[in-house]
Amino acid sequence: MATKQADLKFKAEAFSEQDVQMGHLLIDPARETRLLLKLDLCICPLVMLIFLVAYLDRSNVGNAAVAGMPEDIGLVGNQLGNAVSLFYATYVFFEIPFSMLLKKLRPNRLISALIIGFSASVLSAGFVKNVAGLYITRLLLGVFESGLFPCLTVLLTTFYKREEQAQRISYLFVSAALSGGFGGLLAFGLIRLDGAGGLEGWRWLFIVEGLMSAVVGIATFFLLPNDYETAYFLNEEDKELMRMRMQLSARYADDEAFDVREVWKTLRDPKSWLTSLNQIAINICSFGFSTFLPTIIKGFGYDSVRTQLLTVPVYIWASLFYLVIANLSDRVRMRAVFMVPLCLVSTIGYAMLLGVDVHARGPLYFATYVCVTGIYCVVGLGVSWNANSHAGYYKRTMAVGLQQSIGNCAGLIAGQIYKSTTNGRYVVGHSVSLAAMCVAFFGNIAMWTLLRYHNKKRASMPAEEREVIINSASYEKRGGDFHPDFRYIL
Repeated sequence: MATKQADLKFKAEAFSEQDVQMGHLLIDPARETRLLLKLDLCICPLVMLIFLVAYLDRSNVGNAAVAGMPEDIGLVGNQLGNAVSLFYATYVFFEIPFSMLLKKLRPNRLISALIIGFSASVLSAGFVKNVAGLYITRLLLGVFESGLFPCLTVLLTTFYKREEQAQRISYLFVSAALSGGFGGLLAFGLIRLDGAGGLEGWRWLFIVEGLMSAVVGIATFFLLPNDYETAYFLNEEDKELMRMRMQLSARYADDEAFDVREVWKTLRDPKSWLTSLNQIAINICSFGFSTFLPTIIKGFGYDSVRTQLLTVPVYIWASLFYLVIANLSDRVRMRAVFMVPLCLVSTIGYAMLLGVDVHARGPLYFATYVCVTGIYCVVGLGVSWNANSHAGYYKRTMAVGLQQSIGNCAGLIAGQIYKSTTNGRYVVGHSVSLAAMCVAFFGNIAMWTLLRYHNKKRASMPAEEREVIINSASYEKRGGDFHPDFRYIL
């Protein structure tokens, strides 16, 4: 063991400048493969399960809506859409605070507490008697769920290198997509409990899903690692290898302690706002699709039972396709080359939903597959791209939190655009989603152009200018992703 550790340290000291810059670690590939497998087996399934139950609890209101909830508690007009929007009203305010507190409060404690909190909110929704009760549970659900995605994303970036992150972050969105399919099957079964214990079927949907989430929250406290130094499943050799893998991140962050200058640095960075704009655009499509897909499919003329089942294959397709794209994106170390064309694919899907005859159920149902082909890939790769483009723990954390806070404001919009049909078609909802996807298309082209400009500028920088910047007193220019040696993933 001592010999292996000495060998690791020798190789770490033997890194060339180019190796450190590019993240090419001089280690045994087989040893690193075994380490990655261990990380994937011990971290990713739990992270996926956490986000699966979170998304189930977030979107189950759509399944409850087609199972009689509106009639039972007296929802009228667009009160269902208002309930969806209220979730995001609190959600967007707590993402940055929770993500910034992650390290101090420790991931296993904070994340498990958030899960228990939203579990209680969902469980309470199974006993609401009126619209006000539903509104209150959705507000609380937004508070507790708000920290999950940014915290899980930041946690993954502390275990994986930049070129490995898209695939691992993709697991979160695969969980979100699978939750739609699993939620449809779960709803199909639980709604059949209608009348059991004197409760309607949709109430059992909330109660059972709330209890499931609580079990996951308890397990998270014991199983989720806080960092690689204290991870129960890593031995000392694994930890030494992890330190080597983190050399690139360490190079662009002088100190991992909190510094308010990292926050201001993020807020002054154009990338932060451009990725946030792209996120809110694509999230309009994502939230509208995931929440209202049962309603959209039912509008094609299917009954409630068949509607629940027809949502399942749509989400399975989205999951499988996204896994392939995320893996390819990491392999070629590129994001925009996948995101930009897939934006166009989804615009075709929305155009079909707007243009195909309302009585052509088959083509309309196929259009939902075309829409989802691009939605989850663009959302997920956008989050990975943002995390890859900020160096330093707190700058990256702030950037992820800001992107999600602004991006999730889309929920306030998505809850209002699928209010009613025009001649049997959700014209407003599909039109707004189509326009939002076009914004994401041009926004991601702009992001690629900006990052490519910086990469070319730094590559052509004279050595003298590079040294002046590195040795300057400018906190902003000499460190993080503004370092002259840092290269952005395109």
